[in-house]
Amino acid sequence: MAKTKGTIKFVFWTAVSVGLFYYASLSYTSGQMASWYYYKAKTDGYAVHSAYFKKANKENPAILQIGKFDKIEGLQAVEVKKGDRLPINTDGIIDQKVLKEGKRAVLEGESIKVMVPIQIKESKGFKYKDSFKHKGVQTNPWSGAWNVVMVLSIGLALGLMAEGFTDIMGLKLSKIVHDH
Repeated sequence: MAKTKGTIKFVFWTAVSVGLFYYASLSYTSGQMASWYYYKAKTDGYAVHSAYFKKANKENPAILQIGKFDKIEGLQAVEVKKGDRLPINTDGIIDQKVLKEGKRAVLEGESIKVMVPIQIKESKGFKYKDSFKHKGVQTNPWSGAWNVVMVLSIGLALGLMAEGFTDIMGLKLSKIVHDH
């Protein structure tokens, strides 16, 4: 009887574990997690995908076409205001301040000319690469809670699956009583 209960417990929690792993991996591969990270604009500017112009330089600048795109593909930029939902494939925002300075990127009619996509900066004695990636984006506040719930759920399901397995094997684990 105990082995039958253990088998049912093991099969049930194995199925739950597989389902949770599938759901988590589907969320990752479908781009849902990325859309939660790159959720809203934190500042006014232009949403971009910085990987498309990371090799630009002053001699060979990248020219980004400005438009109303639902998905950024290639050298494109979408004007966004603070609080706007970001288009698909956005990984950063070129801020209005950067465009006004005109050192790294400049607005030219219906396009943006990017001359310095990555620059080396120094802060508190440390040098780092400063790019447009992750700049000006706000994450979905519920994404962190979702991640915690998923990790705890998967952990619980795997733990109960292991408990079912020990029941099948007939192992009874008891707590060690320490004498004071």
